[in-house]
Amino acid sequence: MIDKKLNNGFTLIEILISMAILGILAAIAIPAYNGYIKVARMSEAHNNLAALRLAEEENYLETNLYFFGNNTAEVASYSNGLWSAAKGSDGFVNFDYVVTASGGGWSATATGDRAGTSVFGEVVPMSK
Repeated sequence: MIDKKLNNGFTLIEILISMAILGILAAIAIPAYNGYIKVARMSEAHNNLAALRLAEEENYLETNLYFFGNNTAEVASYSNGLWSAAKGSDGFVNFDYVVTASGGGWSATATGDRAGTSVFGEVVPMSK
């Protein structure tokens, strides 16, 4: 009788090649994914600023004044219920919104304020 040895499993070289391929794919995919996340979070700022612009104009039509505020909570409070910061796709408000009103106009900035995110410190301006 001849003993046949069964080859079950993988050799060390096969496992190392597989790990190298996975490492290369991860090195490409992770930065691309982080870029997509940043774009999505920046769109949160643009969408909230667009809504803020509409709220400013509506408030101006009703009261002949522009509202202002030094942080997101103040801006939402002074807007008389016309605006509040919508949460991003991750369920958080990633930006702090500041509105200054002077003369016949206003300006607003959205500053990334959530530490550890790709938009921390990013500034998105808007003005009338």
